[in-house]
Amino acid sequence: MVSRARPLLSPDRGLPDRRTALLAGLWLSGGCALADPEPGYHRGPLPIATGVADGVYYLYGQRLAYWIDHRLAGVRAPVDSTTGSVDNLRRLNDGRDRLGFVAADAAGAAVSGPAGRAPVRALARLYDDYIHLVVPVSSPTTSIRDLRGHRVSLGAGGSGVELVARRVLAAAGLAPGKDLTQARLGLEDSATALRQGRIDAFFWSGGLPTAGMSRLARQMPIRLIPIGTLAETIRERNGPYYRAATIPQGTYHGVDATLTLALANYLVAPASLDEGLVYRVTEILIRKRDTIAAGVPSAELLDVRNAIQTDPIPLHPGALRYYRSIKP
Repeated sequence: MVSRARPLLSPDRGLPDRRTALLAGLWLSGGCALADPEPGYHRGPLPIATGVADGVYYLYGQRLAYWIDHRLAGVRAPVDSTTGSVDNLRRLNDGRDRLGFVAADAAGAAVSGPAGRAPVRALARLYDDYIHLVVPVSSPTTSIRDLRGHRVSLGAGGSGVELVARRVLAAAGLAPGKDLTQARLGLEDSATALRQGRIDAFFWSGGLPTAGMSRLARQMPIRLIPIGTLAETIRERNGPYYRAATIPQGTYHGVDATLTLALANYLVAPASLDEGLVYRVTEILIRKRDTIAAGVPSAELLDVRNAIQTDPIPLHPGALRYYRSIKP
């Protein structure tokens, strides 16, 4: 189910209070405000497609929307909770949303797939998603191939999690429906089903830490199954979006360091979105990075030098114009 929310404004959620918001318009490094009104931009609604309410996409979107609302006169950015990357691309293509968070693999599938060369462009590379394969600490499962015969949630139907879960299972020689019983549940429902013993494992793909995963680790002892050794096989089969990476020890309560897969996330928009508006949103995204990161640690990983690396989605002309404007 998709839900729409206004940006959270309460200080206890990591967002500025009213007085702080007035002061925070100053750019800390030089004491100057955000750029002059030039370039001009289109006013109106700017809905953002994010992800599940316990995920990083949604929290990131909430905080970005706050600054859009407060820095761009005449623009309001409602936040839509969705099932993630694949859903977000659909919503951008049919016009329900105008900005969206998308993982690189879903972006690649949309660009190269028969459904039609998704007419989207990127504002920035944001941070990396890490693939979580979660089991109870008491589970006999120690490798992905031990999932044979088990009940496994692959993520919500049509989500980016499901896309990568199916690719990971295929690389391990497992076929959902044949080698294991599959469920299609989002993060919250997967966590509940694992606690209740209705599934044996679930996949999740998200930034570190993901709030819903942190909560689950406090509610029950869990382990993460290493899948990083599959990186080369998955890259050969599905494109250069995946790399081996480690979820550090302590990211989640009681969970050891785990070698897994990671892939980049982008903020994207329809190619037709107003260039001036994209310029200003990109400026907010970069300049308000540290403020957004106070509530979303993954946002701290946004780096101007890497932000332009958005293959296979080209940069939006408005974003490219901004990056050129700050080039030394």
